[in-house]
Amino acid sequence: MRSAVGSGGRSLRLAVVSTPRAGNMWLRRQLVQLYGLEEVSAHTPDEVDWGGLPDRCALQIHWPRTRPFRATLRRNGFRVVVLARHPLDVLLSILQFAPHEPETARWLDGGYGDEEPVIGATPVSRAFLAYATGPRARALLDVSMQWWRHDLVSLRYEDLVSDPARQLRRIVEAVGVPPVLRPEDVGEAVTFAGLKDEAKNGHFWRGQPYHWRELLPAHVAEAAAAPYARLLRTLGYTVDPDEALTDEVALACWNARLSR
Repeated sequence: MRSAVGSGGRSLRLAVVSTPRAGNMWLRRQLVQLYGLEEVSAHTPDEVDWGGLPDRCALQIHWPRTRPFRATLRRNGFRVVVLARHPLDVLLSILQFAPHEPETARWLDGGYGDEEPVIGATPVSRAFLAYATGPRARALLDVSMQWWRHDLVSLRYEDLVSDPARQLRRIVEAVGVPPVLRPEDVGEAVTFAGLKDEAKNGHFWRGQPYHWRELLPAHVAEAAAAPYARLLRTLGYTVDPDEALTDEVALACWNARLSR
């Protein structure tokens, strides 16, 4: 049973600003329940009606940590929550999601290209590796990296999956405002499985941390991760592929995952 532990009368604006496909919508929904906020999402800062925003809201946006954007967030009373996910899982999630959602082209306002080159590609294809190591993927993955540890609180997707209540308590402590619901209750109410049932456009796939180890042979994983050594180190990730995984087995696993 969910129990209220705070009130929703105090102004509170939180922004989830992270790399796409890192679990942002899931975290946004958790914040909405945790504090009784209204939801706002946008592809670019120019799409946000800054003057018409509710006093209590959770904004989700994928945008670099530019000086003008930071100033806009401060001016409008936003505090930033950053979410990171293993970059190889992010890249695979993009690969799965792009065929279902043409608006991925609007990420970063179309900066550095789009996902068209990997529509229909597989994790063992040349197209995927070219995308994974190219400027578009680098720019998308750099969003969480730029914001990491600079603002209110930084979370790793894998930690949110393993213990959502603990991570939500970290947010409560950082915000310093009593929540409307207990973190334990929010973690039980806003689940990945529930959101997957709700969404119809492939937005939620498997949500499994370190899924990449089942889908990327060692030679692909190491090559795809090569440009991200600093990112991996900063966010606390490693690349430890399954050396026994062959291209054939990885491709069979990919096709099986797509059919579910």
